[in-house]
Amino acid sequence: MRYLILFGALLMFSLNSCKDNEREDPDADNLKMQEENFEESVEDLRERNSTVDAIEGNPELSTFATGLNVWNIEDTLDVVTDPYMVFAPSNRAYSRVYRQQGYDILETSPESVIPYHIVEANYTLEELKQEIRNANGSLVLPTFEGEEITFTMDGDKVVLVDANGVTANIMENFEIENGTAYIIDTVLLPAGLVEPVTITTEQ
Repeated sequence: MRYLILFGALLMFSLNSCKDNEREDPDADNLKMQEENFEESVEDLRERNSTVDAIEGNPELSTFATGLNVWNIEDTLDVVTDPYMVFAPSNRAYSRVYRQQGYDILETSPESVIPYHIVEANYTLEELKQEIRNANGSLVLPTFEGEEITFTMDGDKVVLVDANGVTANIMENFEIENGTAYIIDTVLLPAGLVEPVTITTEQ
């Protein structure tokens, strides 16, 4: 009986010590706070749904997303109130640009290349097709870079034509904070680049 009473006392002491440790463990409190902050950040991100967040969240657009950040797009879009469309080349599209000749320009001239892929208008895909038809098959829209992109039709498909005559096709689209993003299969280039960029036609 004496040993039983002693064992019970030790057991109660151990349980009370564990409870005290739980109350006094700063790591547990910090972990709980981090979890709450993370959940709040995720919720804020969902509510914000900014252009950069939406594009960075698409693994097919990681190269274009890098260009957006180099160009510092958020400073530009903060003052834009009208809707717009982003025509984002896929990673595969960037791989078609000759690496040494083209990559340097795409990296060092984001102020020319990236805003050339953002158009100062917003249409759903069906609305865009109708606007092209209304423009007798050739719709010209201004970009944030200052030059224009021409939109035409190939059957039921929308085709983009850049200032150099290079064409791109729309692969898919998704909504962004103030408009629509379209994934395209070719990097578009304005006419004002210092050096020409050769794009391969191999798939």
